[in-house]
Amino acid sequence: MRGRRWATLVAAATLALGGLVGAAAGPAAADPVGGTLRGVYYDGQFCNSYGSEGVQTGQWSWYYCEYRVYNPNSPGFYFLWTFTY
Repeated sequence: MRGRRWATLVAAATLALGGLVGAAAGPAAADPVGGTLRGVYYDGQFCNSYGSEGVQTGQWSWYYCEYRVYNPNSPGFYFLWTFTY
């Protein structure tokens, strides 16, 4: 019987800590209005060339590559956002 009580206590503490960590996390970055995320890349030149090719072929009206760094100790990523009007 003690094993069940201990397991219940551990499960309750884990759930409570998970809720605290989730509540303390910052909000995610909002998508641009009308934008569609097409891909995430390591290389900014590739992101821009792919976005430009999509405009030239008529897949989208315009694009931009957004650079984000989530950890100062690691490289950032390029997010390709496209817009169709």
